[in-house]
Amino acid sequence: MRRDHKPYAMRRLINFCRRVYTRYRIEPQFDSVGSGLELIGPRGLEIYGKDIHLGDHVHISTARGQMSRLCTWPDGAGGNGRIDIGSYCLLTPGLQIVSAAHVQIGDNVMIASRVYISDADWHDIYDRLASPGPTAPIVLGNNVWLGEGVKVCKGVTIGENSVIGAGSVVASDIPANVIAAGNPAREIKKLDTATPLNRRETMFEDKEKYEKTMNYLHYLNHKDNSFIHWFRHLIWPRRED
Repeated sequence: MRRDHKPYAMRRLINFCRRVYTRYRIEPQFDSVGSGLELIGPRGLEIYGKDIHLGDHVHISTARGQMSRLCTWPDGAGGNGRIDIGSYCLLTPGLQIVSAAHVQIGDNVMIASRVYISDADWHDIYDRLASPGPTAPIVLGNNVWLGEGVKVCKGVTIGENSVIGAGSVVASDIPANVIAAGNPAREIKKLDTATPLNRRETMFEDKEKYEKTMNYLHYLNHKDNSFIHWFRHLIWPRRED
């Protein structure tokens, strides 16, 4: 579909159903959830295991063919993995976070599509039947931004505000306030710390204004759509649609 042909009334109904599904089907699968969870494509999110926690105003988006997964597993020594995701984070389609130790994600973190974060090797080098193999916690500082296709390996800490370029493999610590890229990822530029950073949390300082703005954007996108045109498009789409 080249654009969304749903009438505005249908968009509002779908949004309502999605919120109800998220509240009663998805939220109970987390050990704790803050306020304002927004989930686009809730059927594309897989949650497995215990000790998975979300902060306030976390936005999770999935897409057809790009399921997102948040999974914890036993560590093989009587313990269990844990995932902590801070407030105001953005998680986009194809994300996989798998933990047998501890993955800690700070506030205002943005994670692009197809990112893979794992705190374990999942098999021992010499005993290939031993699982989960060596483990080490992962820490993403506040306001970190991971580009598309980034892979974060066990034991890594990424300092606050740092940006990781698309396709990078982060196998060792990255300091705060830098841009890093490559395989393995290395610092390529320092951020100008004198320039103020506009973080995602600023969107939610006035929650009522945020809700009105999002509703108005939906209205603009759908106000010219009619039910007749929508039904016709479903049955007989045209190139000009």
